[in-house]
Parts: sequence; C-alpha cells; structure tokens
Amino acid sequence: MPLPKNLAQKWAEAERNPDTKVALGRDVVCDVCSTDYTEQPEQGGFIFGSYAYCPKCAARAEPEIINYGEESYIRARCLDGQSFADFVRVYRGPDSYIRVTTL
Repeated sequence: MPLPKNLAQKWAEAERNPDTKVALGRDVVCDVCSTDYTEQPEQGGFIFGSYAYCPKCAARAEPEIINYGEESYIRARCLDGQSFADFVRVYRGPDSYIRVTTL
C-alpha cells in the first residue's frame, strides 16, 4: 500500500536532501499497512522491533508473534483509552524525523 501523500512528500524531501532531518510532526502511519492514523481515534496497537503496528495489523500479527516465541520484540503497547496515533507520537518523542543517510 502506498504511503499517504503528506508522508510520501516528507520522504521525497529527505531523499532530495541527504543527511538532513525532515520533521515528522504529527503524522502517524502504520508501518505494516501504511494506513494514515494521524487524526484517527482508534485505540490499540504496539511497537514490534522498530515498527508501529496499528490496531488491525497488531490483532492479525500477534498470534503469529506468539507462535514464534517473539513476544520479547514487542517493545511497547498502546495504553487503554489512548489512540494509536497518540501512542506512537509519545513513543517516538517530540523531535522525530526522517533522515536519509549517504555512505
């Protein structure tokens, strides 16, 4: 699934300007399905490794994660009453950004 337009533009800016930080701001997108949750109230989800799983993707993935004994890779879970978007923003902190690094 393609990224929402606003996030795709930020990635394009980062690619045009290597080694420069491009602020993410309030944007929140599921790292699995690319659904934009920025202004959505849905609750749930978790961080698996370094990937944000939205409530729907988390529900589908968790049985497999448990089956493979990989629960320890779930680093954080959305709190009850908290939207997925707010959970991700809190987890990543106020100064999150995209940066394409050249080698």
